[in-house]
Amino acid sequence: MEQFNFYQPTRIHFGAGRLNEVGRVVGKYGKKCMLVTTTNAEDVLRPLYDRVKGLLADAGIEVVHFDKVVPNPTIGGIEEAISIIHQEKVEVVLAVGGGSSIDTAKSIALFNGAGKVDWPKVFSTYTDPFSEYEAPSANVLPLIAVPTTAGTGSELTQAMVISDPEHNDKECIFHDKAFAKEAIIDPELMRTLPPRMTAITGFDAFTHSFESYLRDCASPYTKTIGMKSMSLIVEALPKLVKDTGNMELREKMAQAAMFSGISLGNAAATLPHPISEIVGGVAPRLAHGQCLATLYPQYLRWQCTQAVEKCADVARLFDPTLSDKSDKEAADKLPLLMVDFLKAVGLYHSFSELGLTEEELKLAEASPIFNFLPFAPKEVMVGILHDSYAF
Repeated sequence: MEQFNFYQPTRIHFGAGRLNEVGRVVGKYGKKCMLVTTTNAEDVLRPLYDRVKGLLADAGIEVVHFDKVVPNPTIGGIEEAISIIHQEKVEVVLAVGGGSSIDTAKSIALFNGAGKVDWPKVFSTYTDPFSEYEAPSANVLPLIAVPTTAGTGSELTQAMVISDPEHNDKECIFHDKAFAKEAIIDPELMRTLPPRMTAITGFDAFTHSFESYLRDCASPYTKTIGMKSMSLIVEALPKLVKDTGNMELREKMAQAAMFSGISLGNAAATLPHPISEIVGGVAPRLAHGQCLATLYPQYLRWQCTQAVEKCADVARLFDPTLSDKSDKEAADKLPLLMVDFLKAVGLYHSFSELGLTEEELKLAEASPIFNFLPFAPKEVMVGILHDSYAF
């Protein structure tokens, strides 16, 4: 008999126009809110932040705006925000943005009452996506998440990616108390996302679904929604990068990212994600989704020999004519199908093309993290990284 676990504690509000409910949703948890975003100086985002502040003000909620989130959020930024929360006596945290903003907000809410955070201990302790951990303090704040990209799924997971620039380190930690209380997923907020960022975040969502589909702990729930997510992305993403204002396609990608986040939160990722984080640690300027896209062709050449049936399932999403081929024949086609897909969305680039230096490649290849990853022999993982440098 099959056994599995499934947990999704976040209340989801999905649909165009649902941002208008943000005041009511946040107001359930407190009357003083920290709004966590990237810089308020960006012309394209300022109207959204002003709109959110107005909706919160209309609901009688006082706002403290922390607008210092950076890509690959750092421990320094998290600690600065926590100090502001203590000064301002904030009651609830609201993240509006992509994965970096939401991961930052999750970390702020989780470690708010923990005093001086021992980050090396945090990185070495909260490593299991499926554990039930004790809360770091009795003062974990409620978190509301409003994604503006269709990609990371962070609004529906227990994962946080945090960087320690001093040590060229980028870690993914997990805590079951870090799930958002509620998520407002409004595809209209993604309309202005430019083509390249649409592609990068959309491919990130694909990898979450694909990798969680491969895991031994995948359940009927995660496999079903993971396949649905991948199907939506294969159909919608190449069209969307050419027609970024298409709201029907935006809605499909928002659904796909939602499904991928739920699947990821319950079955987790595999080999490409920690390698991407190793690269991100030595070269934080490189976007996570692009790093994954660079790794995937080489990764699939290995993975398709290890999980033939599941890789065949995914290959048939790209090419339905493979339905009358054997699993091995279909799986063998997946690496080239992926190359074609990455070219179609503009993400087929080697690390050398992206500006990763040979010195940075050597630093990444020498990472001690490779000694502990359970997904493949060390030489296989380092080989995938090495072979992704130039092709």
